[in-house]
Parts: sequence; structure tokens; C-alpha cells
Amino acid sequence: MEIALYIIATVVALVVAIKLVNMRRRHRAASNLVFAKYTFNKLNIAQQNRIHDKAVEMVLTSGVNMDGFANEVERFGWYALAMDELGIHSLVPDNPCWYKIKNPYRAILPGDSMIYNVTGALQQQYNIDVKISAEKGYPDKKKSGKKRGK
Repeated sequence: MEIALYIIATVVALVVAIKLVNMRRRHRAASNLVFAKYTFNKLNIAQQNRIHDKAVEMVLTSGVNMDGFANEVERFGWYALAMDELGIHSLVPDNPCWYKIKNPYRAILPGDSMIYNVTGALQQQYNIDVKISAEKGYPDKKKSGKKRGK
């Protein structure tokens, strides 16, 4: 009986630890992309182009099997890494740095509740309104693809 309780306690502890690590990873990814969108939109067009070019370069040299940004989550996840690489700090008050994320394509999914937690905290603490689309692909690309087919 003691062995069974020990096994159950160990399994519960492992599940809790895994959930905490996963939550921390999702929070970092969500913070990066929300802060990146806010910061990116505050920069001039030349800086934005430089960030975009750096992000594309990073994707191409990363070894991941993707070559574009299908949605805002992917795009601003990579933009955060590009801004970090370029020495551009987050413009969100009290949050000047970026988290190191290995693969923004897989770090967090569009519509993840953690994204809404981060955007809600920014709104509440700093009156900063950032919206991140839950779309898995850009709606304008889907529409333009349909128009071409006609």
C-alpha cells in the first residue's frame, strides 16, 4: 500500500512539474509576441523593415522546416527574437528584455489563453491595448487566394 501511495505521489508531482514548465514556456512565448507587436508598431518603417529582414534571415538559418509567417503568433514570435538580436529593447514599461525561445513556430498556438492573460495584464497595468489574432493564417491571404481563383 505504501509503495502504491509513493508511486501515485510521484506521478502527481511529475504531472504538476510538467504543467508548470509548460505554463512558464507558454508565458514566455506569449510575452515575447505581445511585447513584440507593441514595440514593432511603435517603430518607424525603416526599423520595422530591418526587423522583418532579420527575422526572415533567422528563420532561414534556424534549421526549422518553415519559411514564412502564417499568422501573428509566428510573425511576432520571430520578430521578438530578431529585435533581441538587433539590440532593440521591448518598449513595454518594466519589461525591456526578450525571452530566449528556441522555435517560435511551436512555442505557443494562436488563440492560447496565455496570450489573453498577457494582453489583459498589459491593459490593466499600463493601459496598453494589444490584440493578437487567433487566426491560424492571415485572413487577407485567404481572401486574396479565393479572388485569384475566380
